[in-house]
Amino acid sequence: METKHPLEIEYGLTAHELLDALQARFRARVTLEGAVAEVQLAAQLSKLQYDGTIGRYEAHDEDGKHDFTIFLPKQDRQVRIECKNVRNSSRLQVEVQKTRTSKGDPSSRYYAASQFDILAVCMGKKTRNWKQFLFASISDLKRHAEYPEKLAVMHPLAQTNSIESTIWFDSLGTLIAEKYPRP
Repeated sequence: METKHPLEIEYGLTAHELLDALQARFRARVTLEGAVAEVQLAAQLSKLQYDGTIGRYEAHDEDGKHDFTIFLPKQDRQVRIECKNVRNSSRLQVEVQKTRTSKGDPSSRYYAASQFDILAVCMGKKTRNWKQFLFASISDLKRHAEYPEKLAVMHPLAQTNSIESTIWFDSLGTLIAEKYPRP
């Protein structure tokens, strides 16, 4: 006997009907793609934990908080990671801003450069490989023109022989080894 998923029970729909509903609605797809990117990144973090590159990690699903915290072995430092999807446009880039602006603060939609340490960009929308990521240290990303303590909204991604290719890593382990060397 097949057991129903809790969402099938809660909404009175089959798994297939729920997936059809997600596929047919743009905003639901955007949310789903964000969740897929985070699950794929968590799988990579699990592998890095298994091989000893990181001590452990925590996933966060809270407004205003970064998506993951990693704990490096033999270091007190916690490294905060924000996960985004590559933008679905002709240019290879990532958009780094929040969905909404707070009333009274026009800069609230922009991320402060101090909010996280690493930006992880899932390339699945472009490559159809949702396990493929690019990673950059926040210290290497451009700042907003009007609010220098905030990150710029658009960031071009690595292209061979470009200035961007020097800041983007296709391996989180390599970025960690370079930016956070073991003592």
